[in-house]
Amino acid sequence: MNLDLNLETDDSGAVRCRHCGARVGDSVGAPMAHALRHERPSTEAGPGVHADPSAFVDRPILLRQAFCPGCLALLSTEIVPADEPSYRTWSLT
Repeated sequence: MNLDLNLETDDSGAVRCRHCGARVGDSVGAPMAHALRHERPSTEAGPGVHADPSAFVDRPILLRQAFCPGCLALLSTEIVPADEPSYRTWSLT
């Protein structure tokens, strides 16, 4: 079953990359468990996010991204407060 442009589930319930077939996680409980994760300052998100977040908020802000462990396809991006739990929970149900 296709989950989005990058992810699908197979017959065993594994979540796999649609580009290379690498296992990214399990459909029950941890669909992104094996994704590679990277954090950096939110100002590195690109030309649309260039302002220093401290001018607007009191908390440090990060750019968090998850990538396929096989082909490095970008699976998710979030700009969030640094003190929030690392990578929000994904649920397929």
